[in-house]
Amino acid sequence: MKKTLFLAILAVFNLLFYYSMRSFWSGIEGMFGIWWLAYLFLAILSFLAVLTVVMRIVRYRKPVMFWIVFGLSAALTVALGYMFYLGIGSLPYVLSTFTDALVFVAVVYFIWFLLFTYPKTELSRRKAFKIPLFILIFVLFMIQVLDLHLNYILTEPVVYAIEDEYQIVWTTNARATGVVTVGNQKYYDLYAGSERSETRVHKVAVPMAVLDAEKSYTISSTAVWYRGPYSGIKGRTVKRTYDFKPVDLSDGLRYYALSDAHDYAKAAIVAGGYWGEELDFLLLIGDICSHLESETNLNLINAIAHAITKGEKPVVFARGNHEVKAERADELYRYVGSRNEKFYYTFNLNGVYGIVLDLGEDHADDWWEFYDLAHFDLYRTEQTAFLQEILASGEFADSGIQYRMLISHMPVVYVQGDFLRDFKLEWTDLLNQFDLDIALSGHHHQLMPFTTDIPAGVDLRFHPDFHSDTTTIRGFRTDANFDTFIVSRRSDVQDEKIPENLFGKKLTGLAVMVDFDVGKQTARYTNNRRETVTVVNPFTGARFEKFEITLD
Repeated sequence: MKKTLFLAILAVFNLLFYYSMRSFWSGIEGMFGIWWLAYLFLAILSFLAVLTVVMRIVRYRKPVMFWIVFGLSAALTVALGYMFYLGIGSLPYVLSTFTDALVFVAVVYFIWFLLFTYPKTELSRRKAFKIPLFILIFVLFMIQVLDLHLNYILTEPVVYAIEDEYQIVWTTNARATGVVTVGNQKYYDLYAGSERSETRVHKVAVPMAVLDAEKSYTISSTAVWYRGPYSGIKGRTVKRTYDFKPVDLSDGLRYYALSDAHDYAKAAIVAGGYWGEELDFLLLIGDICSHLESETNLNLINAIAHAITKGEKPVVFARGNHEVKAERADELYRYVGSRNEKFYYTFNLNGVYGIVLDLGEDHADDWWEFYDLAHFDLYRTEQTAFLQEILASGEFADSGIQYRMLISHMPVVYVQGDFLRDFKLEWTDLLNQFDLDIALSGHHHQLMPFTTDIPAGVDLRFHPDFHSDTTTIRGFRTDANFDTFIVSRRSDVQDEKIPENLFGKKLTGLAVMVDFDVGKQTARYTNNRRETVTVVNPFTGARFEKFEITLD
């Protein structure tokens, strides 16, 4: 009996383990070129799990079958372990999914126990056990049916800058309304005139001028347990007040840029806190999450942003190619700053003008991993027209603007192969007319200053002081007339010989200070120990601790 129990546990573990690594399944297809192979593995593991549970129930005792099933299950455990090793970078997602699956199995087993085991035990004849058990089941049933969750603020607010408004985002544990009060004015999370209440994420737009003047706001959410056609039942209201510090260029400008945290918050929060109270605004430049499978993934972006800004400073978000992935990706626009459910827009923070672009995925639309659902060329074409419209409007040339910047997850100025080549060249021609002071990107998991002293339009190879391979062509720089800085790296150094920390314990971003009195900006890469990281220009070999750039 113990053998069959062990066998059932092993088989069920394999099934749950494989299920929790769904994000790796495409790797099986990529390795073997057979799209259905990952699902065949799922079918085999499911069959073994069912078979071993049945063997346990019928008390199967023949040793031959036991050893055959055990040998196959043990081999699969080893294979799954190797698969997990290859995808160790997605550890947080795997652990979260595995835990959820384990809880589900525990609930199923508990129901099985109540139906088939409990009636045969001594406990079934004890009132001291039966009555509390009945009350517990009833209460849990009512909570689930009526969705009677205790209402509290789950993720504290983040103030996103979009065009001439702030979009304030927070989440609650229960489905609730979302209201922001600034002074005597209330702003609501509305859908066509009606307050949203069937959601846990709340996004409220407030005019920049109003919040900048008031310098304080209050969020509130009221749980709505039942919203009927003619009556409803409300629950607890939670509210919290925050100070707000708008960008003030009278004493210069300080901001921090980070990207590619890939689900690991701690190092990103420490690195992003480099400026402390002196921070004017924060840039999150994509791939903060590896993929968006759950509310937990979506909330992580705001958890990092709030931990750094405390809801008191503006945040600018650019979507990364990994935040395009998985079943909750189409909800991202509700959790971060966005414009018409899209992730390209402008902003103006009291004289800091920014353009945010979104190149989407990092493969062509017909790439096999997108299973015919990608149409990013159309999306990029929209942004070409968007840039042309901004140029025609002349808004970027307003006399009150002192600083201009470009933010995109994938760098516009760096072309590798034919993919995105035409878009990047066309966008560069347009962006060169904006008189940009700086561009910031991520994606490459490296600290790469793409400065204008790198020759444009010629094949680039790594300098020996940056990388041992100096023969492979790495692409070319467009003829952009502005410097680009690529961040971040999950390491506290630039050295390619030291691999990234797969468990997210290290991260390096970019700290920028602008002195308008002397017309100079200073950029330096800093790590999660808040140390300055010395970097080598990958193509020229020049070594820097900081970059000093004269403003035009």
